[in-house]
Amino acid sequence: MVVGLLIGAATPVVGHSPGAAGEFDAVGQLPVVPLQGFVPVVTEHRYRMSAKIRPLLLFWIGKDNVGGARMRWRRGEDGAVGYDLLIGSDPARAPRQVNRWGFILEETKGGETAILGIMKKSDEDSLDEAKSHVSNEAKGGVVFKMIQSRNTATESVATVTMTQVTRDYSYRELDALYDALVKSPGPPRHKTTAVPAGGRPGFLIGLAELLHDAVESYKRDRRAPGRKSVPYAYYGKQYDLTRASSEVLTSATFGARTYPRLLQSEFELRDRKASWKEAFTIACGIEGALTEVPVYVGYQPRWWFRADMVLDDREVF
Repeated sequence: MVVGLLIGAATPVVGHSPGAAGEFDAVGQLPVVPLQGFVPVVTEHRYRMSAKIRPLLLFWIGKDNVGGARMRWRRGEDGAVGYDLLIGSDPARAPRQVNRWGFILEETKGGETAILGIMKKSDEDSLDEAKSHVSNEAKGGVVFKMIQSRNTATESVATVTMTQVTRDYSYRELDALYDALVKSPGPPRHKTTAVPAGGRPGFLIGLAELLHDAVESYKRDRRAPGRKSVPYAYYGKQYDLTRASSEVLTSATFGARTYPRLLQSEFELRDRKASWKEAFTIACGIEGALTEVPVYVGYQPRWWFRADMVLDDREVF
């Protein structure tokens, strides 16, 4: 899911009158959540992606600079906060012109949260399936998914549409794709679920909290923090996001840049009603302008595929 993340979900701010952006009407039409959100962006960082595939179990084949990511931090009046993430492969740089990407926006205020997610539908379980999908997409009939969700402290209400578009959009064409999905949405599907006790507003907001807690714990105790979990609900399911372990890195190099001190944490994501578990790694700054900012993210969603991101604000979107 992260990272399905690593490749989509999202949110607008709340407290609007009936029928305003971010809400569902009586007949279940999609809300119109603007891509720019409602909470101002205060910080932005960009990342360069490398990827590896494993055609056999014995070895990996990798390539650098196959895609990118943009992460933005949002702050507004009356305690409004938000985050958005755009991440994916660039078909102009990726092997076989692979085009897999997603966007997630979360904004929360006054006990309500709105989430908007746009992603390319991709459920490959093997390298051969991935190759087949790329071939089929070249012939047309590309499907994108859009999820819009509104969460309160006790309930998560979400709608998803899957729309077939006439061409394959890249992450550099997010605005154009969004317009197409809003103008011609597929049949909507709705899901409602209870938010777990103590649930956080969303995945990105919960992740930011765990990173903040880890850095503050290190500053206080001068040692790496221990295990901590936060629950949340998303599209009809309940999840636990866990910071499983952490360690302090000194003179660590990522993307040809050396950092004097970082905090690296291993995370786990678990669906409460399923047996699967996803894992990913984040190294973030401890002090200065990069405090709590990820400088490295590693994720392996399939046995045959791994993606790594390093901070590189030269990346162009």
